[in-house]
Amino acid sequence: MRNFNLENSAGSGELAGDASGWELDAGPDSLAFRSAMRRFVGGVTVITTLHEGRPWGMTVSAFTPACMEPPTVLVCVNKDTVTGGDITKDRRFAVNILSQDQIEISQHCSRPREDKFVDHFVVPAEEVPGRVQMPVLKHSLITFDCKVNMTIVASSHLVILASVSSILAPAAKRPLLYGEGRYMHGISLEAVAV
Repeated sequence: MRNFNLENSAGSGELAGDASGWELDAGPDSLAFRSAMRRFVGGVTVITTLHEGRPWGMTVSAFTPACMEPPTVLVCVNKDTVTGGDITKDRRFAVNILSQDQIEISQHCSRPREDKFVDHFVVPAEEVPGRVQMPVLKHSLITFDCKVNMTIVASSHLVILASVSSILAPAAKRPLLYGEGRYMHGISLEAVAV
């Protein structure tokens, strides 16, 4: 076992602490990676597309802003899913970042091998600005209507870079978080410190 301390690791990129204390110590193993990623806490995101002319959704964990100028996002979806097929064909999708009011839609859109039509979760078309082309989920923190710029196949998934065509955000809501295999909510550390 190799031990690290703050003096030896300063500036070296090594981790301070006793390496024998690792709860997870693995190489590039997919099960270990999945276990490690369960510890990551992040916002819950549902990608919406149109499938057979109806709103369709899929909960995804891989979403991030990629560039501010021009506004660009990156998402990853399994290439063998309905959502992956819809995005490949239509080159359009929306990213809905969920609020705490949307646990039901997150669960609905994360069930494997089940229909994920989301008709009753969508804002009616007449209430959405005409420039928005993809389904917008009710009660979302933010919705980004997107157009695909580039798609890269990475093993089982599509890595998609997309330009943001429109941004919709209602009055502020509390974000829905997910980590350690369960839904969570955040609190302001400033509020706790007072």
